[in-house]
Amino acid sequence: MNIKLIVALGFLLTSIFIGWCCYDYGYTQARTQQIDNYESMIRELKAESDQALERERKSYKKQEQLETKYLEKIKELQHNETTLINEYHANNLRLRDSLKAKQCPDVSSTANSTSGNHATTTGGLHDRDVEFLIRYAARADAVAEQLKSAQALIKQDRELCNGQTETTDSKEKIVSQGTSRGAPQAGAKTSRLSTSR
Repeated sequence: MNIKLIVALGFLLTSIFIGWCCYDYGYTQARTQQIDNYESMIRELKAESDQALERERKSYKKQEQLETKYLEKIKELQHNETTLINEYHANNLRLRDSLKAKQCPDVSSTANSTSGNHATTTGGLHDRDVEFLIRYAARADAVAEQLKSAQALIKQDRELCNGQTETTDSKEKIVSQGTSRGAPQAGAKTSRLSTSR
């Protein structure tokens, strides 16, 4: 009876040992697979993070270029404004005759005149009017340049939101669902649409 008990106990221990080895092997394999999966996810996240950082760097670089271009254009417009005013004062810039202010007649000739020569003395632009119009036109040019820069910045931001890095390859665009004209309102939802060419 002892031998049967020893054999049964040996068989039981061997079975437990084999079961434990199988469990340990399976557990180790599953753990190794899980670690490999985590490492793979970390590599993918790092690659995505690197791509996002590179897109952001490019975005900042483009933004700096846009700002530099805008500031240069504003300086050029201010220089043009000053140059035009100086040229006008130096008589290098002339107005059309129909825009020039007429000379006021002599007071004695106006008093002696019965027909009223006042129609020929009115109208036209004085020097300060010309300066005002030049400055106003320069201000309008500056606003147009600011709008152009803002539109370029918005376009760049939308490309960044869509994950695009080149302006010529725009297969997706953000469409606003806020208004019928496409301009987003506060709380408006946006969605991505694929556009096929």
